Amino acid sequence: MPSAVMLEFGARSTGEPCELRAVRCDAAAHLQGVEFPEATPQVMRAERTFWEKATAIHVFCAQGVFRGGDRFARHWHDVTRLDAAGFTDAAIADRALAKTVADHKSIFFVEKSLDGAPIDYHAAVSGGLCLVPDDEALAKLAADYQHMIDDGLFLDEVESFDALLQQCQAIQQKANAVGTTEDLEGQPPA
Repeated sequence: MPSAVMLEFGARSTGEPCELRAVRCDAAAHLQGVEFPEATPQVMRAERTFWEKATAIHVFCAQGVFRGGDRFARHWHDVTRLDAAGFTDAAIADRALAKTVADHKSIFFVEKSLDGAPIDYHAAVSGGLCLVPDDEALAKLAADYQHMIDDGLFLDEVESFDALLQQCQAIQQKANAVGTTEDLEGQPPA
């Protein structure tokens, strides 16, 4: 195990929209006679998490650089898990939420692509989302994903890197299809 743990906290997130979610210990079902505490904290909704992660991935695809060290491939893994749990379709359909995330990130997470152009979050959430990097960025992502597997970060068997990217490609196409058929106010594009 590494001698360091990364905790991510930030004052730039709104945490909205949120909901109450039950939290239970995964080991409870396997350890009869032991009582584990349960909680029902207020947490950011999974649909917001989808757009936060999808736009972070979009930035990586435009820059080819990991921010904040290794294990950034977790975002691709998380997006596919959100999709498998049924949250992606709801997130994509929520055009007001997509716009809210784009507005927020445009103020607090200003980023530039490799050529120095500002990354347009509004374009990302309205038909221009990129979840699959190319060339050198793809090789960096593959190495980071393999490093996460080798370090035992996943509890269950995980898909191959190619399968992960195929899932992300499908999510990207789904998001971009909705984003190009409606603008962020739910109206057909002019």
